[in-house]
Amino acid sequence: MKTRVLFVSVFVIVATVWFLSSVGDAAKVTYEEIAVADGGAITGRVVWKGPSVSVPPMVINKNVDSCDKSGSGIRESVRLLVSKSGGTANAVVYLESIAKGKAMSKEALAIDQEGCRYNPHITIAPRKAKVTLKSSDDILHNIHMFGAANYNIPFPDKNSVLKTFRKAGLVRLQCDAGHGWMSAYVHVVNHPYYAVTDADGNFKLTDIPPGEYTLRMWHENWVVTNEVKKDGEVVGYEFGESIEKSQKVTVSAGAETEAQFTISK
Repeated sequence: MKTRVLFVSVFVIVATVWFLSSVGDAAKVTYEEIAVADGGAITGRVVWKGPSVSVPPMVINKNVDSCDKSGSGIRESVRLLVSKSGGTANAVVYLESIAKGKAMSKEALAIDQEGCRYNPHITIAPRKAKVTLKSSDDILHNIHMFGAANYNIPFPDKNSVLKTFRKAGLVRLQCDAGHGWMSAYVHVVNHPYYAVTDADGNFKLTDIPPGEYTLRMWHENWVVTNEVKKDGEVVGYEFGESIEKSQKVTVSAGAETEAQFTISK
């Protein structure tokens, strides 16, 4: 998956190039749900290596009363969140291709626009799942989606809608109502062996049929490749391609396999 994203706080411009390769690989897989007897697990972390890095914040320049209740005037980026112990949040770890295994999750999924943020920032959604898209803000938002789904949904006030994600792959969300700092991703998947790392970089995949697998990691990237200026002022940023890594893992019956991915500047 190669992604090039341009955020502009005054005029919302997003230039995204989608190469649906590794994440898009899920679209090619026919998955069979079976009872997994004596399955194994993969646990681990995505960790940051090297000096700390700060991602430039975005200026909050619209609906300040709703979007900037702290009064800071800026919205800190969530593109790179590293804990004190070095764990990296919001990375996606998954098995590259698996033909059969446990049933897909039936958990209800929702993405909320609250305080001019998307919550959660990263969502894993089974293909054909219905996802509740809602707004808890009493201002105009507009969800614009790119990639494996292309929706354009206005929220003139507090409201919610159900949408179905029918195609596996990566979907990027942005707000086209002048809130250029708002962004999120949905990974639409054909099998359940995906996990989003927690605040300390931890992940766990469970009930995996014993065997040899390729374990992959995806991170949206934080590296600013270009500053976008208007009238001499910086109004947005262009970021580098998403980061992907992989490793071979062996899952044994009833056992837990440990794995770790490292990302760095």
